[in-house]
Amino acid sequence: MTTTPLEITGTRVLPIRRFWMTDELVRMCVVAFGTLAVALGLAFNYYAHPFPWLGAMLLLLVAAATRVFGIPLPGKGFASFAVGPGVAAIIALDWAGGSLVAAFGIILGDAIFRRLPIRNAVSNAGHFLTAGSIAGYCYYGLMSGQLGLAAFSANNAWRLGFMIALYMVTANATFYLQLKLSPAIAWVDPKLTARWEGTVAVLATLLALGSLQLAYSQASPRAMIAGALVLTLVAVLMHWLVRQAAVGESLLLVQRLTTAISARPELHLALNDIQRLTRSLVPWEQMGIAAYDPERNEFVVVVDTSPDYPVGRRISATDGIVGSAISAGHAITDLALPRGQRPTEISQRSQIVLPLMYGDRLAGIWTVRHSRIEMYRGHDAGLLEYVAPQLALSLSLDKLIQPVVAASADMTSHVESITATTQQLHASAQEGAETARRLAATVRELADTLSRGAEGARNAQVIADTTVAEGQVTQQSGSQMLADARVVRGATEQARAQLTAAAAVVQKGADQVSRLRDISEAVQTFGQTITELADQTGLLALNAAVEAARAGVHGRGFAVVAREIRELADRSATEAEGMDKAVRDIRATLDRAVTLMQRTRGEVLSVAESSAAWVDELDRIVLASEQVAAAGHRIVDTARESAGRSGMMSRALTEAKDEATRAASETGAVAGASIQQEGAIDSLNGAATELSATAQTLAAAVAAVRAGR
Repeated sequence: MTTTPLEITGTRVLPIRRFWMTDELVRMCVVAFGTLAVALGLAFNYYAHPFPWLGAMLLLLVAAATRVFGIPLPGKGFASFAVGPGVAAIIALDWAGGSLVAAFGIILGDAIFRRLPIRNAVSNAGHFLTAGSIAGYCYYGLMSGQLGLAAFSANNAWRLGFMIALYMVTANATFYLQLKLSPAIAWVDPKLTARWEGTVAVLATLLALGSLQLAYSQASPRAMIAGALVLTLVAVLMHWLVRQAAVGESLLLVQRLTTAISARPELHLALNDIQRLTRSLVPWEQMGIAAYDPERNEFVVVVDTSPDYPVGRRISATDGIVGSAISAGHAITDLALPRGQRPTEISQRSQIVLPLMYGDRLAGIWTVRHSRIEMYRGHDAGLLEYVAPQLALSLSLDKLIQPVVAASADMTSHVESITATTQQLHASAQEGAETARRLAATVRELADTLSRGAEGARNAQVIADTTVAEGQVTQQSGSQMLADARVVRGATEQARAQLTAAAAVVQKGADQVSRLRDISEAVQTFGQTITELADQTGLLALNAAVEAARAGVHGRGFAVVAREIRELADRSATEAEGMDKAVRDIRATLDRAVTLMQRTRGEVLSVAESSAAWVDELDRIVLASEQVAAAGHRIVDTARESAGRSGMMSRALTEAKDEATRAASETGAVAGASIQQEGAIDSLNGAATELSATAQTLAAAVAAVRAGR
């Protein structure tokens, strides 16, 4: 595999690229190319003769100073006036000597004054070395540009302008290629960086050209000193203006971040905005916020993007870089500590630690971390320092709001539970009271029913005697029904056999009609043949008429015969068409007849099958008739037993009536007690409703705090 589908830095998904396309490759290429080009240039004497050592040292110091007084931009961008000394060195020292002096000045400024790692300083110098080699060679080697004071002549102006433009474009192109591929600066705003680097490059070039013009002029020492002071003041003013404008850009980004934090006072709601907008200020890979516990003098992790710092983990407030930041009282980076005091984790990553102060009280810490060593500078910590007060306020509010939110949620849950329980009790009480009332009424109705039941039992004895006589009649009817069912069954079986024979006759008729249809097809074919013969005869008659016309007077008789033959052919074709139409009608009629007969056969067979089902039903009727006859015997016996039991039931129901009357009076007392219980539950339900309203008021207050009202 030579490609990866996605590259992820933090939460940003970068475009697909080859595995070997890295910022390290760009870094090595520019350094190697610039070094080789300058070595070849020096070998071929592309430097000023004699070499002005004093001027070269001055340009080297100016190049180093431009790195010291560079303009830091948000997101690790950096704009410096190094383009100016680079252009001036090429004009004054030729392209090989000038590029080498400018590169050494940049290494000196980055390594000693900016405290960058030596590899980063060499990489920055490599960009200028490559740009100077390409632009300088094109200027001197290809376009025959002038050196020193002659470079400012009118006929050399376009060459000089081309060299300066090529120098700027080449340096920025390689810088931006490395910027695109580097994870350390993957969050730089390209438009902001390009705008300020372009502005600084143009101003630096103008200052460099003015300084060279002054150095090559024949003015008096006093005039040169005055001119140098003016250029110095202009340089200082330009640097101050650009730096203030860049600070303004940074403050606008800070304002966006603080506005996002202020809009959502609860920290966990604003966390996504904090993480997203912080990348516009400084690049980061991990971020964490911890609250301060004054009782134990420790920090408790509230949220962290790294799994190494789970929520609730405690961090000492006195050890390592955290303790140093608390002692200093402001944001610090690992580079701000003396080497002997730097914590051991510096060898693994770079970080910024910001104490979050809410007034004079320590609220927590905010840490921003990156895996690249010596990633962060003091300017990065200063930018985040602007955000720290608002983040401290958000953390303090979060600590205050969260218990209220939790209590409100618990109270709401409890109130809902109490309300649901009281509603259930109220419903149960109502149901119990209603049940008691219904039970009392039921018991009274039961007493009346028992009274009526005793009377009914006496009547049942009379009915049982009557049932004995009717059961004997039922027995006789069942025997007669059994005989009739057997007769119907025999007739149905005979009808079924006749229907099956009729279906066979219908099938034979359908076969005969199908044969008639085949004969009609032959007749139709014969008619088509006659039509074809008529067409051919007409064609022959036409040919004969043509030949008779050619024969003139001798062919008149033959022409008459040809005309008669043609008319006969036309009539034959007409009759053949009529016959074909009639045959088609006959075929259609025969088709319908076949279809109708097939349908008739299907219906006859269906009736025959239904007759078979009727036979089965009649068998069941015969069986049922036998069972009815047997039931008649049982009815007579059962009715005799019912007459004896009805007398016993009448006596038992009379006794039950007396017991039900006593139960009705006791159930009335239970109903009264249920009504009293229902009133008590209504009072409890009202208290739960008031508690629910209080919980809603508390929730509204919490929502108002969340909204910042």
